[in-house]
Amino acid sequence: MRLWVVLSLVALAGAPPLLEAQGKVATSRELLRMGFFQDFEELDLLDLLEAGDAPLNIAARREQPPEDATGVVSVLTDEDLKQRGTHTLEDALRLLPGVDVTTDSLGRPRVSLRGIHSGLSGGVSEDVLILLNGQRLDDPLFGGGTALNPSLTMANVKRIEVLRGPGSALFGSGALAGVVNVITYGPEDFSGIEVYAAGGSFATQRYGLRVGSKAGELRTFGIVQFEDTDGPRRLVPADSQSGRGASLAPGRTRDGLRGVETNYRVVYRDYELNLRVGNARSQGYVGLSDALGPDNDLSYRQIMVDLGWAHTTASKGSFRASANFAQNRYRGFLKPLPPGFEIPEGVFRDGVFEEQNAGSRRFGVEGLWQLDLAGHRVLAGAALGREEAFNAEVIGNYDFATGEPLEAIGPLPGAGGDAGRTLLGLFAQDHWSPTDRLDLTAGLRFDRVGDQGSVSPRLSAVVRLPRSTRLKLLYGRAFRVPTFAERELSVPLVVASQGLDPVRIDTLEAAVVLRRKTLRASASAYASFVRDTIRPVGPFDPARSRGLENTRGANLRGFELELRHNFGVANALFANWTRQDGEERQASRDVPFVAGHLGSVGATVFLRGGRVSATPVLSFKTSRSREAGDSRARVPGYGLVGLTVRAPNLLRTLSLTLTGQNLFGKDYFDPSLHNGLPGDYPRPGRAVLLQATYQF
Repeated sequence: MRLWVVLSLVALAGAPPLLEAQGKVATSRELLRMGFFQDFEELDLLDLLEAGDAPLNIAARREQPPEDATGVVSVLTDEDLKQRGTHTLEDALRLLPGVDVTTDSLGRPRVSLRGIHSGLSGGVSEDVLILLNGQRLDDPLFGGGTALNPSLTMANVKRIEVLRGPGSALFGSGALAGVVNVITYGPEDFSGIEVYAAGGSFATQRYGLRVGSKAGELRTFGIVQFEDTDGPRRLVPADSQSGRGASLAPGRTRDGLRGVETNYRVVYRDYELNLRVGNARSQGYVGLSDALGPDNDLSYRQIMVDLGWAHTTASKGSFRASANFAQNRYRGFLKPLPPGFEIPEGVFRDGVFEEQNAGSRRFGVEGLWQLDLAGHRVLAGAALGREEAFNAEVIGNYDFATGEPLEAIGPLPGAGGDAGRTLLGLFAQDHWSPTDRLDLTAGLRFDRVGDQGSVSPRLSAVVRLPRSTRLKLLYGRAFRVPTFAERELSVPLVVASQGLDPVRIDTLEAAVVLRRKTLRASASAYASFVRDTIRPVGPFDPARSRGLENTRGANLRGFELELRHNFGVANALFANWTRQDGEERQASRDVPFVAGHLGSVGATVFLRGGRVSATPVLSFKTSRSREAGDSRARVPGYGLVGLTVRAPNLLRTLSLTLTGQNLFGKDYFDPSLHNGLPGDYPRPGRAVLLQATYQF
């Protein structure tokens, strides 16, 4: 990790000379996009609004105005992220309709959309495709973009686009419930040098450096950030081994996290190179088996490289091509069960320890061609690649598959190994406007992932109504192939099953969007039909692995409302609310862990002549049902209050941001599995963070 810090600083320091002044006065809009302005009074409301109305790419893989996007899309700009005090992707997504973020037993964030959360681990966001500048963050071994990114920083994020609903017709496997695209700053957004430092509750410290420069046609941008925190260390009165003969409870969670993240972008003419290196190390929160244990140690590394080329001609349309590579490394040293826990032969006095090591990689190429032809805007593309898991091994003294101790410390029988599969995707989309008031879009994609194939269609109609109103009618199908850990390579507590089919979903949606100068509002209703959901067989057992099976799935429905109203010079009121519920087809009962209502409401108000802003936010979530057979009461709902105060230009280019989360110290919890932690997973109490930023 230290080596990557040194290399990143050297790379940043070696950037070309900074952009020299061109002798022109920047407009307020240009200054706003660069993250600063000369005088608050020089800004006008239209500039603030239009900066947040940049064309979207996520809904159709081509630029569209937000109101005409062929999907239900939410956007958070960099100003939104700063005003609301978001520091991680987890913080940001909690502010959007239909998005729920919880925590698993190892402390990893789990992102779910519209109540859809299948998969083996309950903690890696495998049904939501998370992209970074269009490149997949997910890991093919464990699945999901948060498997190797327990804390993805927002310090370098320009905007976040979230497509709610099926996205496989555009992006292939994994875009089951939706797509999150995190778009970072580039050379076009920032020129100069900026440093920032933050500190606060739980011994949290964060330091970062950003550099942007230009030399002729060569433009560069880079950022490096270091983060270290002890975490809240919440009390756990009882764990999965309490009352079973051995337990280290009561005790506290282990929330320590340390990470270094580097992003670097180089643009030359029609070419662009993106490089990301992420390193993180955590302490394992509660533990793999919901049993407290000392010395849990998890480390993650992800390297991503993407080389893109784009070219446009008047007669042949626009071309985009990219080659990408990602490699991941995971190592976990875990003590899942304490000394003295009970086994059929009596008592296992030594306790259980497991060491997991795994690597995975993905590489491929993709090409897109867009052409306007006889009133039709046609998009066609092809993708070819391969993903692999390699050197996956589990070493320990206990076999979770048989429930028996091993005679000697060594590799677990039947766990780990190597696996690989070829990826092929072919897709086409036609956008047609038969009248000025109607846009029709039809798309179809064929994917082959290893030996499993899928066809994903999508249809949409966007009707332009009077008074800047849009009516959208949408249909889409999406899928997710099983991960290597689900289908090929067993890991502790999970026995892979080669007979698993892909998870599939069909969704019908209707949405109304209203966008005016000071008002942005949308309302959407959906019905989703999930089939072949991947679930473990039987109840959770902290000491035994479970097999996996496809179930009949679930039917889900919901209503989402999102609102933003600007008033005064730059003040804003924002809110979202989601009503959702679902029924499992196999058991005719409520889908577990789905909150009936969730949302947030807040406002940004500028004080002291516009030089200080205050943004209070209330977020809420109602109670959630349990799994079948779990006799515990419903998971309680809660409401949390946060406040962010910003002084963007306190002294010249010095900015201060003070963020307070859960200001009233509310005790709240994320749900644990049946037979797991009896009192659920405790979440952080009151936390305060102060950040200073200075731009040279």
